[in-house]
This record gives sequence, C-alpha cells and structure tokens, in this order.
Amino acid sequence: MKRITLICVFLVSTFCLSSQVFTWMKGTNTGAQTGLYGTLGLSSATNNPGCRHGAATWVDTQGNLWLFGGEGFTTTNTLCWMNDLWKYNVSTNEWTWIGGANTANQMGTYGTQGVPSASNQPGAREFMNTWTDASGNFWMFGGDGFDANNTFGKLGDLWRYNPTTNQWTWMKGFNTVDQNGIYGSIGIAAAGNAPGGRNACGSWMDASGNLWLFGGRGLPATGAIVGFLNDLWKYNISTNQWTWVN
Repeated sequence: MKRITLICVFLVSTFCLSSQVFTWMKGTNTGAQTGLYGTLGLSSATNNPGCRHGAATWVDTQGNLWLFGGEGFTTTNTLCWMNDLWKYNVSTNEWTWIGGANTANQMGTYGTQGVPSASNQPGAREFMNTWTDASGNFWMFGGDGFDANNTFGKLGDLWRYNPTTNQWTWMKGFNTVDQNGIYGSIGIAAAGNAPGGRNACGSWMDASGNLWLFGGRGLPATGAIVGFLNDLWKYNISTNQWTWVN
C-alpha cells in the first residue's frame, strides 16, 4: 500500500512539472523596446510589436493570434497609447503589421455607424474588451483612449473587425468620450440603449452568440463622476441592440 502511494505521488508530481514548460517564442528579453513594424501587410522574421500593456487580443479561425493597441511604445521610446493591429502566425513564427498607425495617440475615424470602410479605424486605447463571433469577426468595446475629436477619456464605442476584408465597422455606441449610459428599461432591448464609457469590464459570449459585458470603471446613467460599475449588459449581434439585464 505504501508503494502504491509513492507511485501516485511521483506520477502527479511528474505531470505537474511537465505541464508548466514554457518556450520563449519571439520578442526581446529586455523592457521598454520599440516596435519593428516593417511593411504594412507583409510578414517578416524581424517584425515585432513594441512593449505594451492593456492591449486587445483575439484568435482567428486559422489559429492566428491578433493584437490591437494598448499603452506602450511605437517606433520611439515615448510612452503613448496605440491603435496598431498585428497578426502572429503560429506556424511561421512571424508577426505582420496589419493596420492602424505606427505613431502615437491616434484619434478614431468612425465613418458611418453600421457601414464597414477601409478608412475606419478605432482610436488608440487600452483596457478594452473583446470577443470573437461564430463568423470569425473580432469585436471590441470601450477602453481608455481617444475619440473622434482626439479627446482622451472613457470610450463607449462598439467595433467589429472583419479579418477577411481587413475593415472595421463602428457598430454601436458613442464616438465621443465620457458619455453616460443609456439604460432604458431593465430586461428590454432597444435601439437607443448603450453602456456608458468604461474600461476593464468583464466579458463573455453565450451559446447563442450574444456578447455580454459586466461592470468596469466608467460612467453610470447620470453624472460626470467616474466610478466602479456593476451593471450587466447583453448585446445581440443579429438585432444590433443592447439590453440592460441586471
């Protein structure tokens, strides 16, 4: 009995050790590094996003890793907010600069709500929330960043990115910062409903493909004071409507 116990402990220990093996795949091992952008749309072994935090991340249907914005460094050592979009190919171990600017603190170019365009571009930001839908589109909401007027604050905009067409669509919400939420009636979807500007929310996608958002730090229904929120929202992709759920 004692021998069996020892064998079990050995197997568990071996499993735990083997499951924590990391491999350094890419990038530098020093801090505060600037980005190496290369040519827009072309992958290269030397391309690399600059150091950052608070970026948006997705995985596409081919298993590529995507990265958008955050606070960090573009091509200079000046700390800033970014709106650059990157794709990492796991098979080739190469980054591609896909879109956005390689310069600091870019304002948003919203275009017409609901209409995709090659000229549309979310402003530089950090601590936004993200989802990937069943069609492989990427969704992004809010964060701290720059609006259509190049003003920095709490964003309440909802964007969709199609990786096939490489186009952004401003789907819903505000194109100016620090807006209060439009709650409507609890449990009732409406075209005019919209969560207020905020960052660092909880987010999920349910089995029906709805996008869910909880809390964060931002603005409630009234007043200009930023605080911590505990409101729960659901966004229906088919109807393009938000519901204040709880």
